[in-house]
Amino acid sequence: MGTRSLTRVIPRQEGLAYNQGHAHPEKALVNIYQQFDGYPEYMAVHLGEFLKDIKIINGIQDRSLESKTANGPGCLAAQLVGHLKDTVGDTYLIECEGKPGDAWDEYIYTLYPKEGEPTYIAIYSVSREECIFVGTPQQVIDKYKTNTNEEG
Repeated sequence: MGTRSLTRVIPRQEGLAYNQGHAHPEKALVNIYQQFDGYPEYMAVHLGEFLKDIKIINGIQDRSLESKTANGPGCLAAQLVGHLKDTVGDTYLIECEGKPGDAWDEYIYTLYPKEGEPTYIAIYSVSREECIFVGTPQQVIDKYKTNTNEEG
């Protein structure tokens, strides 16, 4: 059985702490259900790698920067769906109205984009019932990326 996860994009806003996004599916622009590889050493790193160079802007002035920019949170959410969905199955867009774990998810990744600032990532562990990480894309990579350099 795979490690299931949800990934949400919630525009950063006053009154919503980073560690509370998992409890507010109604604020999400998108809820992306991943059936496999939802554990932080894969999914958090994958999200971090995708987000680390993307700048959130308001208005497109230079089309040559398209691969490194998102024109607001909605544009970022659409790019993320396109990035994650590469085959039939595995990745789905779902409605979320209940509590964490209702979709058999083990982790909830909430992305908080804001114009001119890094997109913060929060990771909520459903089994532990707590937020286990909040930080920038580079911080999530630094924390969860395993050493893949083997000697020999």
